[in-house]
Amino acid sequence: MDKPGRSIRDLLADLVSWGERMERIVRDKSLDEFLADEVLQLALAKCVETIGEASRNIIRYHPEFVDAHPELELVEAYRMRNRLAHGYDTIDWRIVWDTATTYVPLLVSRARDLLSRRDG
Repeated sequence: MDKPGRSIRDLLADLVSWGERMERIVRDKSLDEFLADEVLQLALAKCVETIGEASRNIIRYHPEFVDAHPELELVEAYRMRNRLAHGYDTIDWRIVWDTATTYVPLLVSRARDLLSRRDG
């Protein structure tokens, strides 16, 4: 029986696509600009939530992949998604900024590398 959900390739492509979108959004922006711009905050939050949801789907439907690739830190991505979705009233926007400018570029790079090595 096939596993429900989307393929690893599709989910990794989602991580890359949303991560690249996030990188475009933060390009040439400073932390101070981010903290002063509610629209920018919401845009980054949406990207982080989507990356976290794709991570959840990988965790749920492809646990062997998660075990084989701890460098992706998919559990942490999913936790950040949950923090934004359920802890919306206490969001620390500096952590969102750090996620967007430090963690997500690493995740995108690693996912892109895995995509380039996979046969489909």
